[in-house]
Amino acid sequence: MGRQRSCRLTRTEQGGAGLLAPLAQPNYRHLLLSSILWWQTYSIWVVVAGVVVLDMTDSALAVALLTFWRRAAQLAFGGFAGFIGDRLGRRNTLTLSQVVIFAACVSLLLLSEGDRLNAWQITAAAFIIGAGWTVDAPARAALVPDLLGSRLSADAMMLESLTHSILIGVGAYLAGWLLDSYGAAAGFGALIALTGVNLALLIRLGRLQVPQTIPVADGGVWQSIGEGVNYLRSNRAMLVVVLISALVNIMVFPALSLMPVFARDVFERGAIGLGTLNGSYSIGLFAGLFLTQRLRRNLSFYSIFVAGSLLQCVAWVLFALSPLFNLAILLQFLAGVGQAGFYTMRNVILLTSSSNEMRGRAMSTVALSQGVGLPGELVTGSLAETAGPRLAVSVQGALATLAALAIFWKGKSARAPSQ
Repeated sequence: MGRQRSCRLTRTEQGGAGLLAPLAQPNYRHLLLSSILWWQTYSIWVVVAGVVVLDMTDSALAVALLTFWRRAAQLAFGGFAGFIGDRLGRRNTLTLSQVVIFAACVSLLLLSEGDRLNAWQITAAAFIIGAGWTVDAPARAALVPDLLGSRLSADAMMLESLTHSILIGVGAYLAGWLLDSYGAAAGFGALIALTGVNLALLIRLGRLQVPQTIPVADGGVWQSIGEGVNYLRSNRAMLVVVLISALVNIMVFPALSLMPVFARDVFERGAIGLGTLNGSYSIGLFAGLFLTQRLRRNLSFYSIFVAGSLLQCVAWVLFALSPLFNLAILLQFLAGVGQAGFYTMRNVILLTSSSNEMRGRAMSTVALSQGVGLPGELVTGSLAETAGPRLAVSVQGALATLAALAIFWKGKSARAPSQ
């Protein structure tokens, strides 16, 4: 592979050049707009697919299976995502993934309009769309330093997360309103419109000049995966981050797939209540990003990651036990604050700790850590079906908190990239 140049940042660079500094690069502005559309599509999909399947089946397990099959796609394709991005080129990979997502959404709309839409078809689409997102995500993140260099990468991650947190909340409310006012077809139509615009934008980005900072992958796929695993094991901080990411995806994030159940059956608030809970989570994410931006001036990326991970675990436990809808809204806000530190610093640590040659493969571990959440989806859905969603989410969240504390304690000697 040749000499690997690290992207590690000094303490001064960790403080950042300014949240808006990446916007000075025109190519990055195209990528940012594409990412905004990408996450807006995701937020609408979660609400639309969850509500439609729940109305069709009246089953918490069926709703949980939507996320299960999305994670199955992450597990199936996550190990190959970095290799695909290196082989095809990162921009070509983004375009291909959006074509797949667009085709899946069009198929669902046609089925809905023909009164032939069934829950299993939405579940199949969840797998296909999940595959597209799995291949897209590592290439999208790895492209940022190609456009900006390592010094501005942390600022870019913060800016993207901040922008996404605003628009995800808008997407959640929009999806709930569309379903209440116009039905499932309107929700699928919104997905098609957003994906179509994103596809056009990525085609334009593919025609722009971008410096090639990595060699095209010249080894086989299994060699690529093996190199990625060995590289991860050699970096203690990256290894802890991936382990915590896997833990949260197994025991905490499956609760997100049960949000339609909490909104309709636990709090009896329907689609609008679901949009409110998702919106509160997004507002918390927004506030947490501002807090993270301030904390990174004095704390390491790793310390912020630890705090965010533990906060969201505890918040989900308390949310599941909340007797009041208004209290549940507040706890979703706190879970969003924790998610800001967890999600943003996870990506920043992986992105800035890895060499240019290994960046795509390092980011593909995120998809893999999400894919291993498959057992959690099954357990959460089954437990929610038999014992209720409150018990399912609270017990798993409590166990996740204890396990996270053990992992952080075991890896306490791990150093943040800036250290």
